[in-house]
Amino acid sequence: MTSFLGFVYTFCFVVCYWPQIIKSIKTKSVEDVSLSLFLLSIIGYIAAIIYTILKIGFDFWLLANYVCGCFSSIVMVITYFKYKR
Repeated sequence: MTSFLGFVYTFCFVVCYWPQIIKSIKTKSVEDVSLSLFLLSIIGYIAAIIYTILKIGFDFWLLANYVCGCFSSIVMVITYFKYKR
């Protein structure tokens, strides 16, 4: 049950970024994107990864959540700079 819940929360955290990423790529517009949100997310995810490793140790679902969320935020930042006018 705990692994299932870990999968669900990891999936939800990661998927919440992708509609904005897909919309920005399709429209080639990032006018409505808050860059600061994604930059702060990257900093937060990196801090969470370090904290989890130092304080808790290797917890697959926590680390998977943070790494995938950080990756999604990085993709959005790259998309932002690619389509910024």
